[in-house]
Amino acid sequence: MPLEQQQQPPPSPRDAESTARPRSVQDLLAELVVDGPARQVADLGAGSGPTLVEIARRSPGSRLTAVDVDEAALGRLALRLPTARIVRHDLAEPLTLAEGSLDVVVSHNTLECLADPAALLGEVARVLRPGGRAVLGHTDFDTIVVTTSDRDLARRVLRTYAELPVPYPHMAATDPQTGRRLAGLVRRGPLRLDTVHAHTTVIPTLPEALAHRLREVHTAVRRCAARGRGEVTPAEADAWCDELYAAEATGDFLFSETAFLVTAHRPA
Repeated sequence: MPLEQQQQPPPSPRDAESTARPRSVQDLLAELVVDGPARQVADLGAGSGPTLVEIARRSPGSRLTAVDVDEAALGRLALRLPTARIVRHDLAEPLTLAEGSLDVVVSHNTLECLADPAALLGEVARVLRPGGRAVLGHTDFDTIVVTTSDRDLARRVLRTYAELPVPYPHMAATDPQTGRRLAGLVRRGPLRLDTVHAHTTVIPTLPEALAHRLREVHTAVRRCAARGRGEVTPAEADAWCDELYAAEATGDFLFSETAFLVTAHRPA
């Protein structure tokens, strides 16, 4: 049965576990951004602004610039952060930001979408001031784990989502292992790699996991299946949803995913 037709399960004792969450990946990104001069900060692929919101909370004096090609997402960001500078721009093209104008560039879950991510890293180095910092993160979509009884079906669903044979709009490429390849990509470019971090999101309850990732997984996989792409049929995608609810009912449900984050700087 599709997710939107499923009823939410009644609260269970395990729901209490979700009241005290570890810091999110946006928390860690923001902490790395403000761990040094951050007067001028740009988020490349800012989306609706989850990372910039956390940066603004920690560093109210920072001047924030949001860059994205998605006009609707930027509209939502403008409502959340009215003082942010909004730049609608295709990141496959050279940035319109001035050379040496930024203290920090942050970008999360963006490089995978580009046919030439190395070109964007070159642009990041250009717009940073000498000594300026880059904070780059990416979920490694091959690390997603979900506990269900049908392991083969779960593997095929998650591989389809990771490979995403029917990409989202504005995606010129897909690479589910961009997270683990991020440090190497930076090492081969003009920036100097400073640190590498791993952040694992662990969610023990289905309602929260649906909101965080799994509803998107079902939608994306079913879209691929409807076009005959990927490793499952539409019926199997819906059967996987039933598996999620069954695992929640028996207390076996668990979700996790890992993102990798790197910090780097432009040589002085």
